[in-house]
Amino acid sequence: MLFILASVAAIAGGSLLLPLDDPGRLSDGGPHVQFVTGALLEVVLGISVIAIAAMLTPVLRHAGEGAAMLYVAVRTFEGTLVLVGALSALVMTSLAGSGLTPALEALILHTREWAYHLGTVLMFAVSAVVLNALLLRGRQVPPWLAWWGLLGGALLLLRGVLEMYEFPLPTATQLTFAAPIAVQEMVFAGWLVVKGLAPGAAPPVPASMEH
Repeated sequence: MLFILASVAAIAGGSLLLPLDDPGRLSDGGPHVQFVTGALLEVVLGISVIAIAAMLTPVLRHAGEGAAMLYVAVRTFEGTLVLVGALSALVMTSLAGSGLTPALEALILHTREWAYHLGTVLMFAVSAVVLNALLLRGRQVPPWLAWWGLLGGALLLLRGVLEMYEFPLPTATQLTFAAPIAVQEMVFAGWLVVKGLAPGAAPPVPASMEH
């Protein structure tokens, strides 16, 4: 349910905050209620992301303690960046119409953009790769579902890196890179609700450690 909540909050919150990219809307005061609601939805997103990691960690550890801790660290960093982006949106909304200088407005806006991009694209993609690698290794979901998540996460990670270096990507290409992991996460959420995770199997012991 947290996966579903996070996805809904990300889509709804991001959509409500899109006008922040238009300096004219902000200088006119903008739709205050809309911006605050969008920022609060992003707060829900950030908290949900961290809660997902906390709840999954105990059942992922048997597939790899180090990788499970990496998953927690990445998702916590992701959630923190989302919260920074939400706070930046609230600051911009509060200062709108108060004589905010263009330089300061640009600084806050770019802080939000980078925090949100690093959190919801790059860190999310890394967390998807780590999570599905653990699920595959621990055999807790069907292999096709884990491989889907691995490939989808890798595609989104590629998009995130390209965008960081300002490589122009058409909107259709951006959606193509993001759609596989977005759909897979909802399928995975449905799987958790209906089937749950299998008990899993311990990873194979290296031959050098068997004796």
